[in-house]
Amino acid sequence: MDLLPLLKSQFGFSGFRSGQREAIESVLSGKDTLAILPTGAGKSLIYQFPASLQKDKLTLVISPLIALMKDQTESLLAKGIPAAFCNSTLDELEQMKILSDAVKGNLKVLLVSPERALSPGFFKIFKEMNLFALVVDEAHCVSQWGHDFRPEYRQIHLLRERHPRPQFPVLALTATATMKVRIDVQAALGMRSPNVILSTFFRPNLKFSVEYPSTERDKADRLLELLEPWKENRKFAGRTIVYCATRKKTDEVFELLKDFGFSVGKYHAGRTDGIRERTQNAYSTGKVPVLVATNAFGMGMDQPDVRLVIHYQVPSSLEAYYQEAGRAGRDNEPASCVLFYKNADVATQAFMLSKETNFKGGDTLLKHIKEYANKEECRQVQLCAYFGEEIKSCGTCDICLQSGSSADREKFIRTEEAKLRKKEEKRNYDFDESEESSILQFLSQFPATFGKNLIAKTLAGKLTKDVLRYRLERNPFHGQLKQIPEEAIVAKLEFWVENKKVLVSGNKYPKLYLSGSSPVKRKLGSDSSEGQTKVKKPPTLNSQILRELMNYRDRKSRQLKWKKFMVFQNPVLKRIAERKPSTLGELEATKGVGPAKVERFGNEILEILQKFQ
Repeated sequence: MDLLPLLKSQFGFSGFRSGQREAIESVLSGKDTLAILPTGAGKSLIYQFPASLQKDKLTLVISPLIALMKDQTESLLAKGIPAAFCNSTLDELEQMKILSDAVKGNLKVLLVSPERALSPGFFKIFKEMNLFALVVDEAHCVSQWGHDFRPEYRQIHLLRERHPRPQFPVLALTATATMKVRIDVQAALGMRSPNVILSTFFRPNLKFSVEYPSTERDKADRLLELLEPWKENRKFAGRTIVYCATRKKTDEVFELLKDFGFSVGKYHAGRTDGIRERTQNAYSTGKVPVLVATNAFGMGMDQPDVRLVIHYQVPSSLEAYYQEAGRAGRDNEPASCVLFYKNADVATQAFMLSKETNFKGGDTLLKHIKEYANKEECRQVQLCAYFGEEIKSCGTCDICLQSGSSADREKFIRTEEAKLRKKEEKRNYDFDESEESSILQFLSQFPATFGKNLIAKTLAGKLTKDVLRYRLERNPFHGQLKQIPEEAIVAKLEFWVENKKVLVSGNKYPKLYLSGSSPVKRKLGSDSSEGQTKVKKPPTLNSQILRELMNYRDRKSRQLKWKKFMVFQNPVLKRIAERKPSTLGELEATKGVGPAKVERFGNEILEILQKFQ
């Protein structure tokens, strides 16, 4: 079949981009297909083209991009392809009409969010749909090893498994996936011997560089310097994205640029839907050429003339960096990608990753970012190697050109090496018997209660937030080893753990206790001896469940851009934790839940509760 005439007449393209034809032919042949094409490579055409050829069959697209579904639908309609979207922005009557059209064969493409697709109400109607293909957009969200893991994506495989006619293919689309993520995606989606289509990750028009500001002031000054063309001649300069890791930093950088006369917008999940939409429109039309944003902005964005992407803070992973930086130069014209690397920002990301209860491998992901910033090797060689592709040096990055930033990198590395030497010197302390005895006595008093760092801070006499929180400054052991560097006490504890003299209880928050003693916290009440410290009791089962439910609620509120109470109020979550319903009916009977919440969140709530049964 000659695909080019339809490509030109319906889609307006004279030829296919790398990987597109192969992926389209795979889908048309009925094969499961995993297509990994870089940002801007035209992944949406891979499902739109086959869908346009179907007479009475539906292509169902699962997408996390609720904010962009309307634009994607309008784009399909403009090409003469009957399409609709179904998500929480529509009222129930509108959704029912759209689903009815899908069942009747009036639509060729239906876009839905994963939450909607996995709701009990949708499952019933879904079984009546005559499907050509199931498409999973942004498929890296399926993988617990990916940079944007979404637990609900792990259930998508149920759609095909429960359909009465499950012969249709699954098409998974993503711009970024390591080998580990690819394997996980295929398994999680239940793909059947899929064709894996890989395009090159090399972006010849992009110039990658890393800069090493020593202070926040240096960083701000360099940002203003890089953005000067956007102040002087915005039409010539094109558009810029400045990525920050936190909302707070996004607000700070926005105010900085505004104060210096830039036409600038800001975008993060803390802003209302209406404001975010207006900001995105102002950016896409060129009214606001500079945008400061968190990673909430950009997924699914189709803006060809982004000339500069600056990461003001370190991103969470090399995958995230490649995807976000890759939003530059989608028109194949020259563009620049600059990463500001500062250790304090790495620590910020490590902290945020540690709070993601459904995320694995945070330390490993940050390790790759550190290597990318500090290794004397072509930036694009490193990026492509991360995704399993070998290329020659790009010839345009700061390493290849040996620009001033390379000298900054060497200076940064020398400074870091000096810090490490100093730290190592502090760790190499020769303890005497009485000093070791103080550590052992403290562990004996508080078995499996505190981690190594808090133990070290207490014995070294520090007055940190956690020391004061547990009232450890009142303990007789506080400051007993103040003559010894804190790092040395930590090193001694690590040595004992390695040699099994001290054991560890817990994974996420490891607590230490002596070998031969029970890893149970000592209960200290009002009859405790003078100077002993009261410590909190271990959390009850209900409180553990409540914490998991609140984490889930908070995550959902971020994804849906809702206020937390709109997902679940705290009293409702407490009732769920106490009742521990095991069926959707029991959950619905819980005061404050109701059928709408059960349909949207019920299965995931029960999945959380099952972990504690």
